[in-house]
Amino acid sequence: MIYHYTDLNAAKSITDNSSVWLTDYRFLNDKEEFLEGFNVLCEALVAFNDYSDECTPEFIKHVKSGINLIIESDITLFERNNVFVASFSHTPDLLSQWRSYGMFSLEFNEEFILEGKKGNNLCYLECHYLQNHEDALDCAETLIKENIIPKLLKLWGKMHKALITLELHSLIEVYALAFKHSAFQDEDEVRLVISCADDDVRIKFRIKGCVLIPYIEIEFNPLALNTITIGPIDNQELSVHSLTMFANQASRRVQEEEGIIEYSLNVDYSDIPYRSF
Repeated sequence: MIYHYTDLNAAKSITDNSSVWLTDYRFLNDKEEFLEGFNVLCEALVAFNDYSDECTPEFIKHVKSGINLIIESDITLFERNNVFVASFSHTPDLLSQWRSYGMFSLEFNEEFILEGKKGNNLCYLECHYLQNHEDALDCAETLIKENIIPKLLKLWGKMHKALITLELHSLIEVYALAFKHSAFQDEDEVRLVISCADDDVRIKFRIKGCVLIPYIEIEFNPLALNTITIGPIDNQELSVHSLTMFANQASRRVQEEEGIIEYSLNVDYSDIPYRSF
């Protein structure tokens, strides 16, 4: 199971619409982590030599020249795509998550990830918490071998070589989001990430103060949502009562739409005692 911590407005919207929002990472709070992940991946790519037999000498040469171009050039020259992210945790009922993200959590079956990936080019990233530089390079090498090189290899021969370099840059941006500071290790985070162009029709905007925040809405199988959990809030019992009414209504709707009479959206509450955070 994976858990999405959020506020009540978002929890209701996600349940009503069977969709989650992925936000442009540039409008989140972990830009430094992204840059560190980006630099580690670039460094690991320069040293990488564990290519499979499918990789021709020409392909390897182009990857190496591409990464050198990315490192030596102004990063803004390659900002062809935008990267959107949504965060989840493997850990239920975690105080730091309640404090940071909101007093409600949605429990999803892993099926949610599998269903959501189809046709959306979504990447499913298990976050790696950086202990030291050597550890980061080891993780980067694994991501390169198991994800970045195979994805580039599928495109090799199908597009212009210059576009392969742009795709390499885009993949580095995506997988840079797999790295987080070790101080957040207790979050045990999983990320859904998608990369797309500026003019992608899926991009929507919400208003936050004087800024438009770009996001993409991704639908999921409604059967994948198992439980809404209420965090350590005041009047928790009252919240359980009204949320149970809402969950029963949502369950009935999903039963009718999906034809699965056994489906039930559960309501639970945190065991952590309430404090005025």
